[in-house]
Amino acid sequence: MMKFVLAMCLVGITLAIECKVGTFVEGIGATVDTDCSLLENVGLEYDSCKWFSRVDAGVNTTHHQCGDCDDDDDDDCWDCQIDLCNSASYPSFMILPVAIAAIVCLGND
Repeated sequence: MMKFVLAMCLVGITLAIECKVGTFVEGIGATVDTDCSLLENVGLEYDSCKWFSRVDAGVNTTHHQCGDCDDDDDDDCWDCQIDLCNSASYPSFMILPVAIAAIVCLGND
């Protein structure tokens, strides 16, 4: 039963993605949790989140958006396909879901 629930959660993850969206200028700013599937109404489809930073005219900005990295983003851009994975604390955010999935999978075998 647990494997079925886990499989259904993974199917749900592939159907829509939620990303952090916002901008920080010199460390000051905010992000909001955004359901990127809402943008399908205007012809945009996203299945990943991205994070990148830029320095323009000596001002450092950090961007959190829906979508894949592209040529317009700086070299430090990275993208991911898990809900809210583009937050500032991405590595620590991933520990809990990975640990829960490991416990569920190893506990039922």
